[in-house]
Amino acid sequence: MSDYNLNLRRYRQTKAVRDMFATVEISASNLIQPYFVYQDLSESIPLPSIAGQNKHNLESLLKEVSLGLRNGVTSILLFFIPSSKGSCDFDYNFGSSVLKGLRAEFGDEITIFTDTCLCSHTESGHCGILENGEINNDKSVRELMKQAVAYASAGADCISPSDMMDNRIRGIRRALDEAGLSKTMIMSYSTKFSSNFYGPFRDAAESTPSSGDRKSYQIDFRNESDAMLSSLRDMEQGADILMVKPAGAYLDIINKIKSHQQMGKLPLAAYQVSGEYQALHIMAEQGLLDFDAAYLETLYAIRRSGAELIITYGANKFNQIIKR
Repeated sequence: MSDYNLNLRRYRQTKAVRDMFATVEISASNLIQPYFVYQDLSESIPLPSIAGQNKHNLESLLKEVSLGLRNGVTSILLFFIPSSKGSCDFDYNFGSSVLKGLRAEFGDEITIFTDTCLCSHTESGHCGILENGEINNDKSVRELMKQAVAYASAGADCISPSDMMDNRIRGIRRALDEAGLSKTMIMSYSTKFSSNFYGPFRDAAESTPSSGDRKSYQIDFRNESDAMLSSLRDMEQGADILMVKPAGAYLDIINKIKSHQQMGKLPLAAYQVSGEYQALHIMAEQGLLDFDAAYLETLYAIRRSGAELIITYGANKFNQIIKR
């Protein structure tokens, strides 16, 4: 056994030395900024549930995306909140008009991901179509196929199904291909847990279920096998990008998917969800931590676990924070 004394502190003495030996890097190009866009909104309004975020109309969205571009953020994820909700007859013209406006303004400067789900459109707040108190999986998938084609036709680069209906990736891929939209990517919320960290988002997206919960279609956080099978199935059905949501409490799942012989070959995203992000702000407000430092720490942890892409509400501020 060697009696050599390894002095690891030599690698940590100064910032320049620490930077030289860092094994994990993040740039703004790894980050995706979410936006909430509301129909019939006259002006941008702050969202009290998620610090620094706003309710947007098209005009304010264009300004915010332009600001993000100046800060190096070229990827956005859109959530559309219509002014009226239904039970089975949904209108995607509002979201489509926003997409056309963005594409006309920015062309190929940005990559547009669009959340594809029914929760903001349904009276129930559920992610699928309810019949007699139960989700009709197949009807929901057919509706998601229509929504995906509408958004892709209007300019979305990537369809992002967050609903967790069985076999919706296969249906959406087929619908896109049949509509001549085979270049459109699919980023599947492939491993989406039934989490306690979604509260601020549900307030922002006006998508809290009016009754019951989502435990029958989102993954039980105790079930690792379900988590892995869900992503494996979505990969086999045509997903271009896999995703784990939430990120911070599921770094082990991110790492296992990225280490998987088959799934690890696909790009992997992770969503730092509203509750995770807002918790940092609340602790910072109480003087319990430095937000910028803690925020960077969480991003590096997610990146280190294996995610190439991170969806985070602070993406537009990343370059400002990292330079401090």
